[in-house]
Amino acid sequence: MRNVNSYKRIVIKIGSAVLAGANGKVNNNILASISEDIAWLLKNNKEILIVSSGAIALGRKKIKLSENLSLPESQALAAHGQIELMSAWKKHLNKFSIPIGQILLTPRDTELKISSKNATQTVSKLLESGCLPIINENDSTATDEIRFGDNDLLAAKVAKLIGADLLIVLSTVDGLFGSEEDVKTRRISSLIREVNKITPQIKKMAGHASQMGKGGMISKIDAAEICFKNKCVMVITSGKNKKPIRGLAKRAKATWFVKK
Repeated sequence: MRNVNSYKRIVIKIGSAVLAGANGKVNNNILASISEDIAWLLKNNKEILIVSSGAIALGRKKIKLSENLSLPESQALAAHGQIELMSAWKKHLNKFSIPIGQILLTPRDTELKISSKNATQTVSKLLESGCLPIINENDSTATDEIRFGDNDLLAAKVAKLIGADLLIVLSTVDGLFGSEEDVKTRRISSLIREVNKITPQIKKMAGHASQMGKGGMISKIDAAEICFKNKCVMVITSGKNKKPIRGLAKRAKATWFVKK
């Protein structure tokens, strides 16, 4: 098992289904635990960036739409839910006197020369000033991660952009399992502890996306491929664990993607 303290610049991605319930309400106990871990990392002199999904899910609290959303409906929920999302983060991080800054990006923003330079400069200034950057896709105008990804791909591209050495993906599952059936039964003996290469077999193990999160394990494997190309370690673990980040060094329930 690996120690988070071995890494300096860390991107933490939190999935929609971790942060929000089906009723559009914030999972406050989970967010409180994650916030406490973030405060611990900052006290240990780590540079932290958050990539947070959840705007569309939280938008359902006040706006009632059908379960199967059209693209414009998803974008409308995102526009409203983004306010709810940042309010929730501010509420919990205020307890640790951690100021936050919102950055809305598209995956393309991380690739185009001018926009990626501007994003990097903004992140750098926020970190220098002791302000925690919280990044989400600009869902009201972009559609890449709405259609597929739940910010997994965006998180990997942000990690590449800012030269992170670790990407922590907090999901609703403990990591990559041998099959979808093993995921459903939470058969821990089937959990893959470490992946050193993305093979067709590894891709076959990836299941379908959850109802609220569009990415599922499929997009996480794609994110790992991006990390492998940029010398960034990635780990998937459940955001619902007690001390989900601090517990990584002691807890076996995680999948580490480490290129060798």
